[in-house]
Amino acid sequence: MTQSPPPQDPPQIGIRLVVAHDDVTRRVDLQLVGSRGVAVEDGLVTTFEASRLWPTVRAVLPELAHLRADPHGLPSPDPDRRPGEGWDRECRAMVSVAVASLPGGEVALRTWFATDDELWSATPLPDGRTDLRLAAPGAVADLLIWDVTGAMEVLVAAAEVAS
Repeated sequence: MTQSPPPQDPPQIGIRLVVAHDDVTRRVDLQLVGSRGVAVEDGLVTTFEASRLWPTVRAVLPELAHLRADPHGLPSPDPDRRPGEGWDRECRAMVSVAVASLPGGEVALRTWFATDDELWSATPLPDGRTDLRLAAPGAVADLLIWDVTGAMEVLVAAAEVAS
């Protein structure tokens, strides 16, 4: 008698969204499988169409226009500008997004800090420092879509190799 192989989870994309604003931190785990998505926060499960990923994420973000802006594909308005003295005290929100293809993909991690009127991207450098750069409104949406698209490409490539 031959045994069938154990069932395997379908390819999927996992996203962890962490948002800190007004002394409240929210963690939302999202999962995309095919054209469907599920968001889990504090045990509450919400389903959505994968095509509605950005509106689902945007609904979790604080009411800061430059943080919630739709994707525009715009470059930084001033890529050489660095935050000034006291910048950290002006921050009103932090958003961190991790995207991974499952099984086996690498994790893309992005972090932004928002003041009342600016959005800053924080990128860890290999030497342990953090590069802070002014980001354009819509950068959160742009890079979420970019990272999810990259994760989908990893899954497609893995499926092609397996077939």
